[in-house]
Amino acid sequence: MSDAANTPTPPATPASDAMEEVSEQPTMPLEMPLASDEERESLERVRKFLLVVHRGLLQAERTRYEKVRGRIDNNSAFLQLVINDPFFDWLRPMAQLVLLIDERSTDKKSPLGSAEARSLYDRARMLLRADAEGDAFQRLYFQALQHSPDLAVLTRQVAGALAK
Repeated sequence: MSDAANTPTPPATPASDAMEEVSEQPTMPLEMPLASDEERESLERVRKFLLVVHRGLLQAERTRYEKVRGRIDNNSAFLQLVINDPFFDWLRPMAQLVLLIDERSTDKKSPLGSAEARSLYDRARMLLRADAEGDAFQRLYFQALQHSPDLAVLTRQVAGALAK
């Protein structure tokens, strides 16, 4: 008789027992610091500035659009153009960032973390920089400022307020 035949084999462990062993092990919770009141206030402030500039950009682009393609009948028609016409596509990053800030600031299931608040704030500040050499949004934003003195003044006021 061989030794292998005489060697006892350990009893099979049911799968549920193995699962219990895994689930009984302590897990390390991944806790990130929540956004402070100051970080939330800063983010809300930059969000408001984004809205002000976005409104100014919409008005400037409406004027430019009407010069090229004719008068827009009403605000409802204008809204449809903003949503559907490629002429206005470049404005979407600003609107999307405002929506993201709104969503993250009000999410009760997954509260806004400190690092995320700072990241959103930095993204907003970058987006508010018109740059002839920057990304597509920044270049078109720069061009819009060149065509609209009112928008240029507004943007300067916002930049000044953010610097405080």
